[in-house]
Amino acid sequence: MKSFLQMCLAFLLVVFLGAAGGCGVGETDTTALPRADQEIQQGSKQEELLVYCGAGLRKPMEEIAVMFQEETGILVQFSFGGSAQCIGKILTVDKGDAFLPGDVAELKELIEREMIDRQKEVVFHVPVLAVPQGNPAGITGIEDLGAPGVKVVLGDPEANPIGKLADKVLKEYGIFDKVEPNVVARTATVNELFTYLALKQADAAIIWEDNLLGSEDVELIETAVFADYIKTVPVVSLKCSANPEMANRFVEFTAGKKAMAVWEKWGFKPVPKVE
Repeated sequence: MKSFLQMCLAFLLVVFLGAAGGCGVGETDTTALPRADQEIQQGSKQEELLVYCGAGLRKPMEEIAVMFQEETGILVQFSFGGSAQCIGKILTVDKGDAFLPGDVAELKELIEREMIDRQKEVVFHVPVLAVPQGNPAGITGIEDLGAPGVKVVLGDPEANPIGKLADKVLKEYGIFDKVEPNVVARTATVNELFTYLALKQADAAIIWEDNLLGSEDVELIETAVFADYIKTVPVVSLKCSANPEMANRFVEFTAGKKAMAVWEKWGFKPVPKVE
């Protein structure tokens, strides 16, 4: 009997000491474990980067992010949208690690505010004239965008680079006033332009060449008009990054050899490297 009572008292003493030490239900004392093991036992959150990205770059960047995670163990979380929308978020929350707009010119405000840490030019963004498969309106060039009855969709110049570019081209060719009455929609992202064409809700749009890759619903109208309007996609790390070292590594990776194979797979042409 005495032995049994001693065992009970010993058990109660262990429980009491455990409670006094502050360990609750489901908690484990990890003070004696190595640091890495402590973090695992305590359920530490996986390290992440927040990357703002133009919607038209989504396909290659999602694939590149997976490669980056495999190499570094860092998870990439994206915030996709028009360039103006992404910049608005960056300026509002002052939070994030990297940014990829559809045109290097979109970085102007961030540069003026000294918010960019590192910058790399990555690939060219080539504008093209596109129509629904079969070209139902018989479009042969940008001059046809002003013909009676033609339904045109363009990017919003306040929201994305392709919208700014389209307006500039039409104005410099002296046909903006003819085309504007035919514009049935202005979209916040280039992906929406593609959708209008694929669903045959518009007869023509100015989009990026890479948007056409693998599409059976939209086709290209050959024209030399856009040769002087090719843009450059940059990647930058942000000074507001909570992990600047890894943000800069992401910049280098995105512009590096491994990622370039993905960019080319999705129809982008690499910017030549300056040695």
